[in-house]
Amino acid sequence: MSLYRRRDILQTGEGRFYEVRLNVGESYLRPPANVKHWTMKVDERGGYWTRLYRAKNREDAVYWLLTWYRNKKYLSKKLKNSIFNNLPQYADEVLEVSDDYDEVVFHPRMKPSLPKNRLLPVYKLNEIIELSKGLFKKTIDFSKRGGFTQTDIYKRERDKNRLIKVPDAPHVYKHFRSNKYHARIQIKSQKTEGGSMEYLGCEKNERGLYIKTHWNHNRGEVIQPTRYKWVELKATDLKKAVMEAKRLRQKQERGKRGNAKYFNN
Repeated sequence: MSLYRRRDILQTGEGRFYEVRLNVGESYLRPPANVKHWTMKVDERGGYWTRLYRAKNREDAVYWLLTWYRNKKYLSKKLKNSIFNNLPQYADEVLEVSDDYDEVVFHPRMKPSLPKNRLLPVYKLNEIIELSKGLFKKTIDFSKRGGFTQTDIYKRERDKNRLIKVPDAPHVYKHFRSNKYHARIQIKSQKTEGGSMEYLGCEKNERGLYIKTHWNHNRGEVIQPTRYKWVELKATDLKKAVMEAKRLRQKQERGKRGNAKYFNN
């Protein structure tokens, strides 16, 4: 159906029409014979069902389609011949809802979990990931495959904006809104593989004392980057917060020697 035809329909009714795609892949499952609103089609991605769905907005359409799919999967357990027994467990893997009205707009802090930002068609998903420049990536988790999620870069940028370093207070940060103190604790050290050091010589002053040593460093390949963890502190006083942060760092150091497992949860 053309966009002009959809516009004519919207003028005579409430809400908007959204094109829905249910991917069935190479199984080429056809809709049940008694179901008239789904149409079977095939393209380079395999077989899929398509229909038009009327809703107030895209968020509303996604919400009700997620509910519809969950209900179908639940009922299929009681019906051995149900087509939905052969479809994935989660709707994000197979359902797509069009965004012809440009309701999904990229923003560095957009939430992938919101219904409006789920069930995106392939072109929109790729657009969001490209515009994010490393903040988002395609989800490979079984429950949300087909969507997008935040990367480690996103989390670092988020924490950087929310937590402000307290001047002259080692390892202590303050939340910009709640004013609660947090500590940045190192939980893993950087590890490298390979690398070498070659002694090249040293320099002496006029009295014959060594003043500088020269080495040729080859750092090797980093196999484990340094990792940190943000810990919310119980202390509300800055002086006590610094003391608490130091205790946590000492506890982590003991944990590295096998005497504590506080940060490994």
